[in-house]
Amino acid sequence: MVKYILLFFTTLALSCLIINNTSQAQQLLDFKSIHIVNNGSYSGYISSDETAESCKAFIVNKSEIIEFFKYSRAATSREYAHDLTASNCYASGSFITSTGVEGTWKIDRARRGLINFNNGAHSKYYYCSECKNTLFYESCDMECIHGQ
Repeated sequence: MVKYILLFFTTLALSCLIINNTSQAQQLLDFKSIHIVNNGSYSGYISSDETAESCKAFIVNKSEIIEFFKYSRAATSREYAHDLTASNCYASGSFITSTGVEGTWKIDRARRGLINFNNGAHSKYYYCSECKNTLFYESCDMECIHGQ
């Protein structure tokens, strides 16, 4: 019986922690304003068949940016830099949250996202497998990026 009570309270405490972290994340990404600086841009940092010309079609608007971060899941820096497929095509800009936090954002065509905060907080990495906008490559292997 004691085991079950302990298990119940542990589960309850973890649930509260998860809900608290989720609401904090939602507050952090509750954008008051979004400014797009680069749209349809090409980085050239990734070895692929993408060209600056092909990246010009990756144009996002403010509602698509909000939707991206709303449906994204958190990713680790390792996932972002090494495990997830990346794209040279990107959009980026700046934001201010409803709580006054300022920073920059970046989304690439392979559904990776990055948030940097101007207050020195750690960067946040995202991946949006749920994003179905035709601007993004389908969830697939590297063949999608090479246009095959």
